[in-house]
Amino acid sequence: MIIGIYGYSKSGKTTLITEMVKKLVAEGYNIATIKHIPHEGFTIDIEKKDTWQHANAGAHLVVASAPNEVSFMVKHGMPLDQITHIVEKMLKADLILVEGYKEEGIEKIAVGDIEEGPNTVFKYDGSLDKIMDYVKRGIGIERIYKQLPRVNCGKCGVDCAKMATLIYDGERDLADCASFSLLNVVLEADDEEIPLGHFTRGLIANVINGIASSLKGMDEAKELRITLRR
Repeated sequence: MIIGIYGYSKSGKTTLITEMVKKLVAEGYNIATIKHIPHEGFTIDIEKKDTWQHANAGAHLVVASAPNEVSFMVKHGMPLDQITHIVEKMLKADLILVEGYKEEGIEKIAVGDIEEGPNTVFKYDGSLDKIMDYVKRGIGIERIYKQLPRVNCGKCGVDCAKMATLIYDGERDLADCASFSLLNVVLEADDEEIPLGHFTRGLIANVINGIASSLKGMDEAKELRITLRR
């Protein structure tokens, strides 16, 4: 789940984010944050230091590794969707809080005396209760959604996003998903999971099981993994 926080300078954006992080981490959630810094020429690196010299020599990515911290410095700008994709892959975060990026097409919370932009779901009034309930509900629905095949086959009468919401609200169950019984088949390309339809999932399972059953020592295997390098 990704939520943006926007408002004028000194409006309390950082305070809101830190309060949300503290509460969610205390409840066991995995949280990541992104701070938008629009100033040209900004760098977190220090001139003449070793890492600066690495980048100045032409390295596109510089990693500073210390016992208590690892900093990844990519020496070019990135769009927000690419940043969040990398963060999700690295951390498997339940929630990514984004400070700034008012114009991005993500759900956002407005802070302070600022005109509400598109996709604003809350205007922060000093109370965290409604925001926390909204966020935790969103995280819960997203966790269920990731368990579904996400192919929108329509056999249950709704798409996978709606089904996840219905399951979270107790109106449906995972067993109501027609393709859920075939979720033991996962296809990934370069660590990115590829959604599979019912027929394809069944075909892959049958072919692999047929091959494996003819091989010695496979009778008690709990998981089979095949890697095809092209």
